[in-house]
Amino acid sequence: AARQAIAKQIEQIALPEGYTLTWEGEKKASDQSMKYLFNGFPICIVIMILILVMLFKDYKKPAIIFCCIPLVVIGVIPVVLLTGKQFGFVAIVGVLGLIGMMIKNGIVLMDEISLEVSQGIEPRTALIQSSKSRLLPVMMASLTTILGMIPLVTDALFGSLAVTIMGGLFVGSLITLIFIPILYSLFFKVK
Repeated sequence: AARQAIAKQIEQIALPEGYTLTWEGEKKASDQSMKYLFNGFPICIVIMILILVMLFKDYKKPAIIFCCIPLVVIGVIPVVLLTGKQFGFVAIVGVLGLIGMMIKNGIVLMDEISLEVSQGIEPRTALIQSSKSRLLPVMMASLTTILGMIPLVTDALFGSLAVTIMGGLFVGSLITLIFIPILYSLFFKVK
């Protein structure tokens, strides 16, 4: 924040011929970290998709889970804005961790739906029962993570990570329990 407050004024300083200005320190480290972080990101997404396809032996169920992931921003953005935290490198790492947690919640719910459907329960009933039966375990797991992040909220370095995970996980867990059954009914044509 301090660098951003003075960056424009410093960058407008006329330098003698042969001199250049570069930002070092935290700015340079953050830029390099972002570059390295996103270099491997596409490969990780492909590996996650392959693992889910192998797990479910289906491509529709992983697609349903991945459709819910962008919805976590509904919880992340308001919490970051309300707390005034900066959405920088550490917050992005928090979002990446949050994606993993949301995939785990999606797997838990999708597995329960598949189990109930395979037991001969009518698909519509299975969707409703699965969401009800997974509500408490998913929310309790999310709540323990959220409570574990509270001590980090005031930390200068990890505060943005904490609020990102807290807001995204709370809203994301609710979204998972609502949208996965809806998307399942659309993908598998359940009336």
